[in-house]
Amino acid sequence: MPSRDFLKVSVKVESAKLQQGLKQLSNGEMAGAIAEGLTRLAGGARLQVVDRMKEVFDNPSRFTLNGFYTKPAKADDLTAWVATRDYAPNGTPAIRYLGPQIYGGPRDMTKFEKAMRGITEGQYIIPADGAPKTATGDLQRGFVTQILSRLGLMRDSTANMSPSTRKRLARQGKIAKGQKSEFYVARERGNGRPIGLYRVAGSGKVEPVLWFVAKQPIYEIRLPVEQIVEDTVARRYDRIMTSALRKALRKRLQ
Repeated sequence: MPSRDFLKVSVKVESAKLQQGLKQLSNGEMAGAIAEGLTRLAGGARLQVVDRMKEVFDNPSRFTLNGFYTKPAKADDLTAWVATRDYAPNGTPAIRYLGPQIYGGPRDMTKFEKAMRGITEGQYIIPADGAPKTATGDLQRGFVTQILSRLGLMRDSTANMSPSTRKRLARQGKIAKGQKSEFYVARERGNGRPIGLYRVAGSGKVEPVLWFVAKQPIYEIRLPVEQIVEDTVARRYDRIMTSALRKALRKRLQ
């Protein structure tokens, strides 16, 4: 999913008195003031998006909160916007996992789901309460790797096990290929359809970590970025732009 721009504004001045005073500004001074106002509007809108993320996500990471950036306006380029980052040198770009939260709607099958097809029989996967999740509600990457490793779905299923884990599984007769591990597949009675993945959490205790569903999951919009930006700009536009233009006028008259 490509990056997305979320701020489109035009410049207008309602105050007749201010309009009259602005005639004293040169084109360059006017453009500089407008650019400053647009940049402040975009920056404020981005901060509102960050505040909303803190409300709707469970303890979001700094990486998630930095998933948006502001492009400042310049005197020779009177455009400013809030956009999603579409590049991450050491991880997944924010738009990849924030996209469903922003736009909602049905989602495509993930790489994890494709890797699990032989076990899920082509179904989709939903994290259960017992699964460690990210702030946005998705499975943590380390847990996904652990499952694939234990179930023998990785090229080297012992690569992500600690030495102590390997020894423990060996003592319990559990092999790295995953035919036997702390995870097991629960099946529906009668037809044997796989319904989820459970984990042995202790002596005599098991807990579900994944549910398998045939119906394509549909995300609800939790982070309506476009609406947040539009509302912020509409609410602050007159005050911010008037302030920027007055500042330029005061500087001109000094």
